[in-house]
Amino acid sequence: MGIDYYGILQIPKSSTDLEIKKAYRSLALEFNKEMLKSDNAQEVFALIGEAYDVLSDPLRRAVFDQYGEEGLKRGVPMVNDYIPAYHYHGDPMLTYKNFFGTSSPYADLLDVLKHPPLLYKMSDGNKAVRKKQPPIRHPLALTLHEIYFGGVKKMKIHRLVFVNEEQSRTEVKEKILSVPIKPGIRPNTEIVFPEEGDQNPAHIPADIIFITEDRPHEVFTREGDDLVMIANITLEEALLGTTVTVKTIDHRTIRVPLTDVVSPAYEKVVEGEGMPILEQYPDKGNLIIRFNIEFPSYLPKSSKEMLKKGFHLAKIGGTSNQHEVINKLVLADKILRVDPDERLPPFDY
Repeated sequence: MGIDYYGILQIPKSSTDLEIKKAYRSLALEFNKEMLKSDNAQEVFALIGEAYDVLSDPLRRAVFDQYGEEGLKRGVPMVNDYIPAYHYHGDPMLTYKNFFGTSSPYADLLDVLKHPPLLYKMSDGNKAVRKKQPPIRHPLALTLHEIYFGGVKKMKIHRLVFVNEEQSRTEVKEKILSVPIKPGIRPNTEIVFPEEGDQNPAHIPADIIFITEDRPHEVFTREGDDLVMIANITLEEALLGTTVTVKTIDHRTIRVPLTDVVSPAYEKVVEGEGMPILEQYPDKGNLIIRFNIEFPSYLPKSSKEMLKKGFHLAKIGGTSNQHEVINKLVLADKILRVDPDERLPPFDY
């Protein structure tokens, strides 16, 4: 005669899934090998684990109910299928860990001692467990100026609070929360105010969570710890060079010289002029300048010829000083266009 798994768990065959779990929980805590070191107790602990492994699975339980332990472990042929033989993995502690989430036989007791459930008295005099309300999330839009300097942002909330000693009556009250903003704080950062939600006799107040987001800026956008801006320059400035004036978030004016030929994909990086780096304050990221090149709507034929000549000479002489060659040609063309009578007299050494 095979093993009676119901008998091992000391439950009737009609037991529900919840009753099976309760029976296993009670016996597993009693015969845990950490508490009882005898060989007999360890064998019983293994049988308890196997019994729960079978009866907690609907298919295994159905096969066991119809064919017993022998049929379960031999396998059952069907009309068009075959139910494979069952073999217990042989590690009752694995079953125990999967059920309790730990191998400690004292975990259940210690959790209750350290974190006793909060109770409240119902109208009928009985007591019930107070459950915590789900968190309340609010977006917190910050300007780049606020993120750059950091500080404290005041946020007004309205919440229900107890107004009597029995904590049975509540009223809506206004409260100001001081939200700390660290320099360089990143988007989607959660700032938590524990249990600042509505007070209620039957519930633990919810946490209030502010989630940061960057407010759009008229000049800069933020990419990680870097600031990015778009500068509009003419084609002449892109080829011959210019200086870009930037008003920074901390109210300074910096002038960035452009000496390279600016192509559509060109970026000018100014080190240390970005946002504060949160973990390395007061270090800062970089300022990245990208360019929108404005092309002239019309070029006279003489100008096209001049540019063509300049590009040709640049190809012959190499491209390292191409913009200087073009600059000299344009300057020479301007001198030649001046009326001879208006030219300055030659300098006499």
